[in-house]
Amino acid sequence: MRFPFKELPGTSGDYLRPAVPVTVEGIARAPQLCLLDTGALHNRFAAWVADAAGVDLTGGDEERFAVGGFVTAARQASVQLTLGEVTWESSVWFCDPWPLAFHLLGQEGFFRWFDVRVRAAVYEVELEPEASA
Repeated sequence: MRFPFKELPGTSGDYLRPAVPVTVEGIARAPQLCLLDTGALHNRFAAWVADAAGVDLTGGDEERFAVGGFVTAARQASVQLTLGEVTWESSVWFCDPWPLAFHLLGQEGFFRWFDVRVRAAVYEVELEPEASA
């Protein structure tokens, strides 16, 4: 699968970044723009996505952390994510507050499932499902 870099909503500078549309819990009409973040361990999504997808966060692990210059509280849930024709079960930390207009895909929840080639010279990311996943 190939995806062109995207301009992230709410950011200045008109920079293009490796971001892909991910569907959460099969809600195909509302794919979420997600930045590929090699420095993040976990997937981080806004809490409203869990609400929209009907994901119950009660009883999920809870954590507070700083990301992108703000502090947020998050609850973890295992959800079904889809990118193109590939669907996988992944842990996602749903965050509130989440002032960003995009979400983050990290090492454990995304990169372990895909062979990723970032082609910054041509503003493109190539993804193949990881054979061992």
